[in-house]
Amino acid sequence: MFEFLRRDLLLILLMVAVFSCLSYAIGHLSKRTPSTNEIQTNFLGGEHTPRAQSHADRVWREASIQKALSLDATLLSTPTIMRSDHEGNIYVLDWADFRIKMFSPDGSLLKVFGQGKGTDTAAFLNPTSFSVSAKEELWVSDPPQRKITHFSPGGKVDLVPTHREAWRIASVRNKLITMAVPERNAAFEVYDAGEYSKSFGELLEDQSETGLVLDGNIVGDSDNQGFIYGGRLVGVIAGYTEEGKRRFAVQTIDWIPPPKIVTIGQGKKVKQNSPRAVLSMSILGNELYVLSGTRDYDATSSGRRVMDVYDKRNGDYLFSFKLPVACTEAIVRENYIYILGDGAVSVLRFNASTLTRS
Repeated sequence: MFEFLRRDLLLILLMVAVFSCLSYAIGHLSKRTPSTNEIQTNFLGGEHTPRAQSHADRVWREASIQKALSLDATLLSTPTIMRSDHEGNIYVLDWADFRIKMFSPDGSLLKVFGQGKGTDTAAFLNPTSFSVSAKEELWVSDPPQRKITHFSPGGKVDLVPTHREAWRIASVRNKLITMAVPERNAAFEVYDAGEYSKSFGELLEDQSETGLVLDGNIVGDSDNQGFIYGGRLVGVIAGYTEEGKRRFAVQTIDWIPPPKIVTIGQGKKVKQNSPRAVLSMSILGNELYVLSGTRDYDATSSGRRVMDVYDKRNGDYLFSFKLPVACTEAIVRENYIYILGDGAVSVLRFNASTLTRS
């Protein structure tokens, strides 16, 4: 009997020793620093490569700009994203209450969209972009809910389910263009009458692996029945038709090549301290106004104050001018420039016809 007990005890001790060794090994492995690797990002070659600008340096012009007013801070606590309609009204996402607020150019609050934070109809969970159509329809992308919320001018609210998570959105006539993290050759998607239609847009080699660097924004171009993409992390502006045909792809006047992708274990991220190319875009007539992310840094602000102007029809660089203050977003309209900076939205009086060569 004692012999059996001794055998059982030895077996138990042996099992404990084995499990202890395995536990140590597993713990040791889990504490090891995950392997890291840097992946170089490259554009497609040949005719797909964004062409360089004919200008090597900026052409400066002087602008007559005066501050008119700031939007009421009691009505707008944490402004995050701005858009404007063809009448010059300004729409601002207020992160403090998860609502989009519509103001007239004189600062009057006209309308409020949304029901705050939540998953119900007209509520937002994490709105990342919105667009105002020529018919004053408001479309809001909300990636975690995989939906687009549509507010009609009459107040009706509809939900459009998305094919993939839509992080950026632009309205073009009766269609919506969205942008998600690219898969293979599809950076953009089209929704026609609320239904997913197609995907398109290949800019990079191994785009499914390196598409993170294509983070940026899109703006509708109704005249050309399409939209324009501007890269936040890479100095590229590209124009497309609503059917997916690329009209042009050009380098910005400050060419920023694609940053590297850093892989950490199974995860990926863009290499830290990568410069910013395009902070915001807006269209007025045949001109595309781009807030540069690389020039005139104000040490007291995270914003910039150089506005670069391109021909929206072919992407050719035209000229640049300076804003009186640094900002993170700027929208140019017929008589105004709206700027977002230092937690406030300001209205500047401006007339494009007054731009003169310096």
